[in-house]
Amino acid sequence: MRRILALLLLVLAAVPARAEVALSGYFTATAACPAYQSINRQTNPGEVMTSPGTAYDLIAGNTERPTHLWIVIPGASPERRWVAVDCGERSTDAEGQLAEPPPPAPAPTYRGTQYILAISWQPAFCETSPSKPECRAQTLDSFEATSFTLHGLWPQPRSNVFCGVPDDHAWASENGRWFDLPEVALNAALRDELDEVMPGSRSGLDRHEWTKHGTCYGASQTEYFADSLDLMLAINVSEVAELFAANIGRKITLGQVRQAFDIAFGLGAGDRVRMACEADGNRTIITELTIGLTGTIHGPDDLATLIAAASPTEGGCNSGMVDPVGIR
Repeated sequence: MRRILALLLLVLAAVPARAEVALSGYFTATAACPAYQSINRQTNPGEVMTSPGTAYDLIAGNTERPTHLWIVIPGASPERRWVAVDCGERSTDAEGQLAEPPPPAPAPTYRGTQYILAISWQPAFCETSPSKPECRAQTLDSFEATSFTLHGLWPQPRSNVFCGVPDDHAWASENGRWFDLPEVALNAALRDELDEVMPGSRSGLDRHEWTKHGTCYGASQTEYFADSLDLMLAINVSEVAELFAANIGRKITLGQVRQAFDIAFGLGAGDRVRMACEADGNRTIITELTIGLTGTIHGPDDLATLIAAASPTEGGCNSGMVDPVGIR
């Protein structure tokens, strides 16, 4: 038992920080710099620029030693943007420069397109599928050691699948013959981002998800996966990911998970989340969260509104362990 505890402590000590690191305080611009919605894709809706001398709320850095910072630019759409660190200075005091915050948005009433966002805790998934290539390649330095991974973005209702898909592709998708499906064609930057956040692409998960669900999204492969990754970014810099990363090897409850969603995305957000668990020997481990969304997806800044517009859901399992990397 002592040896097991020692090994567990060693694993926890070695777990790296997530790719995005939550920050607080302000970022005061010293130059007019482009404010990107996505660093990799260099997208800048509205051609938004920082204003020299203006202080902006600071949300996160893209790494422990960030090259870019995630800030709030009031009036931009979306408001949360990435700027280069050498565009200004970080501080904890805006010294009166920060503009008055905008009034809270009214409660959403739009009842439009509905989705389920399914996010995996990959170490737990790999306990159930240890032979998959993405599980054999998993290490303590892997993105998924402390971050959620993308399972899929599923247009609703559940019957809304395989839109315009040939029968042989649908059969291959359902039977797990995912490499018999057409390759998903993405640009190099988006492919690299997807392969990190969806490690299951090593097994053809991206082909399966596009064939079954993405074809019903009403947009291109690029838009479908770019929107999915924007939602994952919002999750992985939130208090929800912090909760999981801080409790690796320990049990957490559905109540804690829902509270973290309320803190991150607004009161009631947790009621739109379902937690899935599986038995693993004498343990119960958390494998996945599914989150209801309603509306149009534009970027990571929309996630709170999308969740708020969705209907509450049954909560799933009551508690489970946050599994560390490594197959038992």
